[in-house]
Amino acid sequence: MSDEVIAAYDVQAAELAERYDHEALLAAYRPLDDLLDPRAADALALDIGAGSGRDAAWLVAKGYEVVAVEPSAGMRFEGTRRHTDDKIRWLDDRLPALSRVHELGLAFDLILLSAVWQHIPPNDRERAFRKMTALLKPGGLLLMTLRQGPAPQDRPMHPVTLAEVEALARAFGLEVFKVADQHDELSRAEVRWISVLLRMPDEGTGALPLIRGIILADDKSSTYKLALLRSLARIAEHAPAAVRIADDEVDAVDVPLGLVALFWLRMYLPLVRAGLPQAPRNSGPDGLGFAREGFRALLDLQFNAADLRIGSSFVADRAMASHAAITDAVRTIVAMPANFIRYTGSGQQIFRALKARAGKTPPSISFDVETLWAWGCFAFPARFGGQCRAWVPGSNPSSRRNGPV
Repeated sequence: MSDEVIAAYDVQAAELAERYDHEALLAAYRPLDDLLDPRAADALALDIGAGSGRDAAWLVAKGYEVVAVEPSAGMRFEGTRRHTDDKIRWLDDRLPALSRVHELGLAFDLILLSAVWQHIPPNDRERAFRKMTALLKPGGLLLMTLRQGPAPQDRPMHPVTLAEVEALARAFGLEVFKVADQHDELSRAEVRWISVLLRMPDEGTGALPLIRGIILADDKSSTYKLALLRSLARIAEHAPAAVRIADDEVDAVDVPLGLVALFWLRMYLPLVRAGLPQAPRNSGPDGLGFAREGFRALLDLQFNAADLRIGSSFVADRAMASHAAITDAVRTIVAMPANFIRYTGSGQQIFRALKARAGKTPPSISFDVETLWAWGCFAFPARFGGQCRAWVPGSNPSSRRNGPV
């Protein structure tokens, strides 16, 4: 929201608050009212562009605690003066960043964006939508009201459409739950409203929305991030016995870093051999950070993806090639996707990887689970993430050395 719009609301704050702060205007939410009831006793709502506080007070009456965001100092003054319930917390913040809201570290059951979207410039809308989506709990609701009609001369507005919101919902993994087309409760004949209720799907765990966010919203310039997710999925499917509960961590497990690299190579080997591009202007091994001498030797020695499996053994040139390829893949995984996959709205890494020295290439090698720990460990968060501790092969996993990454 621009400074110009905020200044316009500051100048007219008393007049606009008097015009809008009436319970009769809540009739605009009647088609959706029964869908907005809180699911839990501690339900939390975010009212973005809270204005006079009318909607925030309504949400409190429904059973929510409310964070009321309002960038106009004049409107915040009117809101705090008119609605003093201690279940409303007022905050000076604005879209598209919502920086102060994200600093709270809260997730919301309901986000209300009423009569605000038209003030967000089109170039800022994708970022604004991403920021709101990141604040929703699994199963959480986002209610947006879209103004249709000419803009008043004193408050600049941008055109809004239902199609735009539906496209953003698809891009960020939300489902369109209900749409209602309504007249204007202030009886302005030239103005109508479209209410759009969106829902974050709830699979019963906090992990899947996290993965959804990585797949749909995280920046990607190559296939590395998706390859890492797929490697972890393959480990969960084919090698669950290799996973260990992280020491002194809640909801986190450790995986052998060499095993992550092994599955990584299994995926990339046939793709690179077929010449399928894995990054812009890439075809074959050129331009892939992990495709060094080891990976190229795998191609030259006619390795198949099925050769790279837990328990496989190699000697001589094949031992050197596979050992070097895993070492290079580990280096790339730690420096690139594991480093740059972050929680939405923050700079915190989701995964933690601790690379160890795997030693010189032996004349023969067997890729059992114990050997694959030699490259280090990878912490996989079930919900919130964890720390990773190094483990020396042959030792007891419960007595890993070194500190957290």
